[in-house]
Amino acid sequence: MIETRGIQPLIDKFLEHNYLFALAVRKGFIFGRVKWRRIMNYKRWSLIDADGTAIDIGAGSAQAELRFRDPRNAAKDLLYLDTSSNAGQPWFMYGGFGITPQQVYMYLRYPEGKTVPGKFPNVNPIRPSQGDEFGYINELNSPHEQPTDWVECVILPGNRIAAEYYNQDADRNHRPQVNILFCTYWIEIFRPKTHPQLISDIACRRYQGAKAAFLKHGFGDYPDELGSQLETDWKVEGMELDKAAALGSGGRY
Repeated sequence: MIETRGIQPLIDKFLEHNYLFALAVRKGFIFGRVKWRRIMNYKRWSLIDADGTAIDIGAGSAQAELRFRDPRNAAKDLLYLDTSSNAGQPWFMYGGFGITPQQVYMYLRYPEGKTVPGKFPNVNPIRPSQGDEFGYINELNSPHEQPTDWVECVILPGNRIAAEYYNQDADRNHRPQVNILFCTYWIEIFRPKTHPQLISDIACRRYQGAKAAFLKHGFGDYPDELGSQLETDWKVEGMELDKAAALGSGGRY
């Protein structure tokens, strides 16, 4: 099997039913499988404020951080899971965004108010308010009609994602249109006591069927916390890959 490399259409990255994953969090990896999924697509979502009012971004100016709100009821956040589980299963969302027009840069922040993706390690923080030329999504790297995996987002329950914007057009106002493309995964979590060999096989990528999707929580230099609430509700903590690998074939954890 030849693995596809480079920027890909986001929908090609969605996991199917019974596909395996390893999710990186601050303490290590969580291993599991997708029991079922739901693809969700809001195409031509227009930027709105907390009152549901549509926003035009002025020529050569910035727009402060805003959530992705439901225009039918602006109190509702489209990309927020308010419970740790649903239908008896843990769940989370995976996806990303396409945007138009290309003059508008979108700078994601996840969790809300925190990290912007795409920072070079040895430079100062990205400044969305100044329209910095890195760390953004625009129509060239993730087109509205076909969002790509330029920035992949994992949203865990209890966490919010938001974005700032900058209009690079010095002459015209623009109202960005966003294609919000996500998949909700209802998952089964593997534990050392119940799935030691499968966890080990995933950690070592021992055979084709164990080549799980490796995901990361957050955009920073290291994965974000799972959080005490999810650790309690999901009854799991992250596990380092070496410890996970040692679970197989008589290894001990």
